Amino acid sequence: MIKSVLHFLLFMLVLMGGVSCNKTPSNHFILNGYIEGADNTEIIRLNYMYLKDNKWHEISDSTKLIEGKFSFEGNMDEVTGAYLSIDQTSVQIYLEPTKMKLTIDKSRPYTYELSGTSVEKESIELRNLLSDYLIISDSTGDSIQDIFKQIDLHNNEPALVDSLMQRAYYFKDKATINAQKSDSIKLDFIVKHTTYQIIPHLLYTLSRNNLISIDTITSIYNNLPEHSKVTLSGKLASAQMKETQLSLNIKDLSTGETAPDFSKENIQGETIKLSDFRTKNYVLLDFWASWCGPCVKQIPQLKKIQDTYADKGLKIIGVSLDGDEKEWRNAVEKHQVGTWIQVSGYSDPDDYFSKAGDISVIYNIKAIPVYILIDKQGKILKKWQHIGDQELEFIDNILKQET
Repeated sequence: MIKSVLHFLLFMLVLMGGVSCNKTPSNHFILNGYIEGADNTEIIRLNYMYLKDNKWHEISDSTKLIEGKFSFEGNMDEVTGAYLSIDQTSVQIYLEPTKMKLTIDKSRPYTYELSGTSVEKESIELRNLLSDYLIISDSTGDSIQDIFKQIDLHNNEPALVDSLMQRAYYFKDKATINAQKSDSIKLDFIVKHTTYQIIPHLLYTLSRNNLISIDTITSIYNNLPEHSKVTLSGKLASAQMKETQLSLNIKDLSTGETAPDFSKENIQGETIKLSDFRTKNYVLLDFWASWCGPCVKQIPQLKKIQDTYADKGLKIIGVSLDGDEKEWRNAVEKHQVGTWIQVSGYSDPDDYFSKAGDISVIYNIKAIPVYILIDKQGKILKKWQHIGDQELEFIDNILKQET
């Protein structure tokens, strides 16, 4: 009898132990999803911010779709704003440390359905207010994608490419106006619902977009309930507000001004100092990133500049704004742009908000691509967002004066 009782107790302990070992940790999340209209060749990405050792890190995870299905797992301690991207389409979602299910129609990604979280009802309420603007955002994004597909097809027709780029800038301006209206609605939503869990992250996005006065955003943040400020999203919003304020204190650089010096290790680990090129070379700074479609489309022009002017005293320095070093290195290899100098634009890749020493901050770069031509005296000659025939002619005329 005693032996039977011991066997039973041992069985129960093993069973309880097994249950305990298989239990999902309290800070673990699982996101299972399905994307209608997608194929197996497409990659889906999940990005969100994570605080570790008092430093903010951007987590970037990716996986391939299998019959439209995907799954992500990771760790987070509380409600976290995240971005899910497929192709050039991105949606913002709110995750929690739990098991969730997401369904997306690729043709209308803004109508996604997310179950398993307690906070989704807040997100739905906001998305209902933003529905018209989400539709416009999606359609303008599609238009820009179509333009770049046309640019790919007509790469050897500079005049047509320039015309298409002007069309792209038109849609970019349209997208900016739409984003301003959208952010105004978000601001009104925040004021009316200060106790909602998603509010701190919304203030983070408003501050990052920099389309609403930072003073207005800071004032609203200061009046939030204390329990909202001490959440991870609250701390993220605070860090972003400081970052945005820092960028506002940096003035735009004008033609004729001295280009700020910087010292960075290139992709091979060698120290590159901008001032070392003075009296010797003209320098073209290329601010780009692997995820920036317009930047990638301009690579053929940069290769043409490199081939034509490298032996005439022009140095190209690619300044990458990739947050992930692996993606930066892969892009350099994929697009074969290692024939000119490549450096990371970040001062501390292990801290998302240590921007004070970032080259992009020093040069007050708000959007990419940006190209800055610097003369041998270290003075800024020109700044461009696109390099076409006129820009190539300008470079050609400048370097002809040197021969």
